[in-house]
Amino acid sequence: MATSKFQPKDGRLLAVVLLLIVLLLIYLVGVHWWFVAPQLQFASDMQDLRDQQLKYSRIIEQQGDIERRLGEVKAYEQGNPAFMAESDRNAAEAALIQRLKQAMTDHVKNEARCQNNGTQSYAGAQEEVYLRVTVQARLKCDLEPLAAILQDLESGKPYLFVDQVMIYKQQTYRRPNVKVAPQPLDVRFNLTGYLRQPGKSK
Repeated sequence: MATSKFQPKDGRLLAVVLLLIVLLLIYLVGVHWWFVAPQLQFASDMQDLRDQQLKYSRIIEQQGDIERRLGEVKAYEQGNPAFMAESDRNAAEAALIQRLKQAMTDHVKNEARCQNNGTQSYAGAQEEVYLRVTVQARLKCDLEPLAAILQDLESGKPYLFVDQVMIYKQQTYRRPNVKVAPQPLDVRFNLTGYLRQPGKSK
């Protein structure tokens, strides 16, 4: 009769292994998921809160410096000469017309050769980030003073912009062998400035 290879010590080893497996399953099912895992999650949440607290405390420490810089930016914007100083559209339009008249006064030597034939407000421009104010001007002017006037308008402060320039040459009947003085050019353009006010939402 053959003897069995299974020894009592093998049975004890198997029992120990099975006991360890059972204890591990009991731990996983009864202890880890109910007690340990929530504690680990709680510890992780606490660490996240500590990190956020540290981040916000650093921001709070920099609050004074941030407010100072914002004040500097606001002061710069208030003193920025690029914008017109007027507070509303009507006043700004009047200022644009006055600026045109002043430029003509400074550069026109012969009023018969350069005249303002009218200005009117223009509200058809596309809205922009800042409030845009435009007037349409029509001049009867020779080329030389016209060039000086336009340069004056675009090179001063606050910043103004001349666009949609249209120039027409007057056609006159000339008799043969009779000299006729050239007629001033018929000039139309838009003169635009910006107010430090929002024109539309970004």
